[in-house]
Amino acid sequence: MLIEFSHSMDPKQIVMPGDIALPQVRPRSRMIEAPSTGEDAHGVRWGSYNNTSIVEFFAHTGTHIDVPFHIDPEGFQLQDFQIADLVFEKPLLLEIPKGDMEKITAGELARHEARLAKSDLVLVYTGFSEVRKTDPKRYVTQQPGFSVDAANYLVDNFNLRGFGVDLIGIENIPEAKESEPQFPVHKTLLLKKRRKVALVEDANLAPLVGKTISRAYVIPLRFFGAEAMPVTAFADVED
Repeated sequence: MLIEFSHSMDPKQIVMPGDIALPQVRPRSRMIEAPSTGEDAHGVRWGSYNNTSIVEFFAHTGTHIDVPFHIDPEGFQLQDFQIADLVFEKPLLLEIPKGDMEKITAGELARHEARLAKSDLVLVYTGFSEVRKTDPKRYVTQQPGFSVDAANYLVDNFNLRGFGVDLIGIENIPEAKESEPQFPVHKTLLLKKRRKVALVEDANLAPLVGKTISRAYVIPLRFFGAEAMPVTAFADVED
């Protein structure tokens, strides 16, 4: 059975930090005649033989992946990844409950050492995603995340190619901006081993809780020159 663990791209359900614009679908051609009011007709081919659109969105919209180019000008870009790099044969879901600004610690991860040693993707369900709908501002500003020690523990001890969370960022974004160096968890997970690694952020992990996951897929559009991209993420689970 397949279960999706990416959030809907319905603009009403997308949560974005700061003043970043929501995705926009602009009509390029429409099969109806130009409306007299209520819609800008400039540049649209009205009364066309088909409907076509131009889509504009921030690369870190909704459930998305970050790749090394996000924090390293010489890092792997999205086009450097093959599809096989984004299919995970041994995914592991860990439940580590966290509240506002709390850190996922190395000690908490170490309790799962035997299972981590067999995995290629670790997904951490903190439960903080429950506030995504009810209090999106809190979801963005007060989010928990990985500690630097936890990130180093994972990179130094296991052969993981992917790391994911039910949080808008793998580390608290406002805090990471003020750190020295900036975004230390991103840099540890994405750069320390200089390999093709993906971070899965703003994932909808609740549907996977309690399930046995046999394979996970995190599928973006592989735009050239991109450091991130929204994904359709889904998993094979046992019925």
